[in-house]
Amino acid sequence: MSRILCVWELGSGYGHMATLLPLALKLRHLGHEVVFALRDLSSAEVVIGKHGFPLLQAPIWIQRVSGLPIPPLNYAEILHGFGFLDESGLMGMVKAWLKIFELVKPDLLLIDHAPTALLASMNRGIPRCLVGTGFCSPPRKSPTPNMRPWLNVPEQRLVESDQRVLSVMNGVLAVLGKPPITTIADLFKVEEDFLCTFPELDHYQNRKGGHYWGPILNREEGGNPPQWPAEGSKKIFVYLRPGYKHFEKIVQVLHGLPFKTLIHAPELSENLIKKYRSPHVEFSDQPVPIKQAAEQCDLAISHAGHGMTSAMLLAGRPLLMFPMHLEQHLVSRNVVNYGAGLLVNQESQNPGYGELVNRLLASPSFAERALSFAKKYSSFDPAKQVESIARRCEEIIAQ
Repeated sequence: MSRILCVWELGSGYGHMATLLPLALKLRHLGHEVVFALRDLSSAEVVIGKHGFPLLQAPIWIQRVSGLPIPPLNYAEILHGFGFLDESGLMGMVKAWLKIFELVKPDLLLIDHAPTALLASMNRGIPRCLVGTGFCSPPRKSPTPNMRPWLNVPEQRLVESDQRVLSVMNGVLAVLGKPPITTIADLFKVEEDFLCTFPELDHYQNRKGGHYWGPILNREEGGNPPQWPAEGSKKIFVYLRPGYKHFEKIVQVLHGLPFKTLIHAPELSENLIKKYRSPHVEFSDQPVPIKQAAEQCDLAISHAGHGMTSAMLLAGRPLLMFPMHLEQHLVSRNVVNYGAGLLVNQESQNPGYGELVNRLLASPSFAERALSFAKKYSSFDPAKQVESIARRCEEIIAQ
């Protein structure tokens, strides 16, 4: 029996744990021991608690970094905000990861968006696999490419941003007695890169090479089955964060529309629930299994998390998306470019939410494009995909 450590360091929401969980369950079924080191243990119980996996707190960067370029333009500039400009701070996090490796003694690392864990595990004799979307695995180019293709970014800025990160990483590696790296791409030299997305949803649309495995969809989701309101015509499933600055405006508009609307908003106040619950608006305080929601709804409204977006498109459902950060914005742009949804920027003022909802439900083109996506990937089998990834992990351990 082998021991496998699943790690997650950057990001938010349920998506990262929901990606790792099906693979962890399959590997345990095959006889392996699986341990998690996670960024956010506060939501771990909801997603994976009932499965009894050992849980550890992942080392995370909590200091606020000032003076950073806004917005970040490439992967290096994202790392600027998470300790990769502070050699002593980064060293502290790396040492914490090394202690976790010493305690767990993993035979394999499954890494979902954890650049510090990647740095700590370099040249340690531990096989490593990336598991996640394209956002977590930038193309192996130097400098790391512009992530905002709608902006004209000087190449020199990307080069300088990469060099700042490289200098700090190499300082850490030198103290640890490890050889330096020449590009940020060296950080991602792993035994296998499981790109768990589709080409149409890849955050880097100009990626060359790479093997797309398709999204890992959680078939063991916790929470409650969809409980739709009694009144209304078409069904709208909503998964939004109450902290989103236009959250209440959106709910207020949905409250005034004649559709069956089911809303999951984690940690939503009872006052807001009482204010907007009605015969055609219902709230779920527990996560709703996305596969069931996708099969039953006519439209999804979300922040464009990769897992939910994939599930909705595989079910042929169009989306109205309110991205909160770059990763979600890139997914949203891909869906819009495909013709299966609309997006609203956080900076938009009074964008006419009701009009957008009505347009998505009334115009057949959005549903047709979503259905074309579903038809294209109708042979995609999440169970077989997880089985294939697990077997590949076993091959790597055996080698």
